[in-house]
Amino acid sequence: MSSPSFLDVETTNADELTEAISEGFGYRVAPSSDLVSHRQHVIVGDPVTIADLEWDTELRLAVDATDEVMFVEVHSGTFAFNPWGSEQAIGGGDAFVMPPDQELEFAIDHAVASTCSFSAQLLRRVAQEVWDDEDVCLAEGSLRPVDAARHWLWRRTVQEYRQQVLETPDVYGNELLRAEASRFVVVSAISAFGLVAEPRRGACESAAVRRATTWVDEHRREPITVHDLAAAARLSPRGLSLAFRRERGQTPMEYVRLARIDGARAALLAGDPTRGDTVAAVAAEWGFSNAGRFTALYRQTYGETPRQTLMR
Repeated sequence: MSSPSFLDVETTNADELTEAISEGFGYRVAPSSDLVSHRQHVIVGDPVTIADLEWDTELRLAVDATDEVMFVEVHSGTFAFNPWGSEQAIGGGDAFVMPPDQELEFAIDHAVASTCSFSAQLLRRVAQEVWDDEDVCLAEGSLRPVDAARHWLWRRTVQEYRQQVLETPDVYGNELLRAEASRFVVVSAISAFGLVAEPRRGACESAAVRRATTWVDEHRREPITVHDLAAAARLSPRGLSLAFRRERGQTPMEYVRLARIDGARAALLAGDPTRGDTVAAVAAEWGFSNAGRFTALYRQTYGETPRQTLMR
């Protein structure tokens, strides 16, 4: 992207408000009445987007789970929403972060706000560079700035990025300058909101993914659906899928299958063909109704057939 794009909307029509927010942000909107006042100025950059928003009305927003991290600076009015299942209300002079991978519901009351957003993938990559560690984890529960000093620095950083990068064509057009400035924005966000838990070796998963994998390990012989895993992780199914792909490089149900294959291997190793133990019986016990697919997955995982394991 050689230059940022600008999305400016000012309307008193509820349908136009709904369309503007849907097209600009992908959110679903329910205004409180047909008479509204909505103003937005959005600067869509690569990789950082900044926006000014003003609503002289009450409205509700539904936000689907995404890979985006958005930071909201509330100048006036209130935002009420439900991160990690807890009800929060943020008023003027405060700021908050909208965590990725979660479906959120907002009730907004006559608010003026500024936002800054970028992808969780960029956040993770910069954090890995800062700590020189592949196993950084996004901290669960981070919501408001850590303290007033870092909140002030965050506001200044976003302001300078807007003026010196997004609104300065020569700087924005220089990929190296834009990349370094964007990296500084991400580092400032990490510091201001406490977004990253300092790495501990061997602990690279988020709390949500750990909850899901622990639940699978305890229930792997039972029928399991994606909705079961999402409930255990306290995420939406889409949020859980995004988290698994980002942190483990696999889908939640791929983890379930591998957990069951691991259980089946333990059963085969403990089995005895002279007692009548069979590959088909072990496969069925661990939820594999198709013996051929079970054998193929087992060979792919362990480099031998289930029968070879049973006959040891």
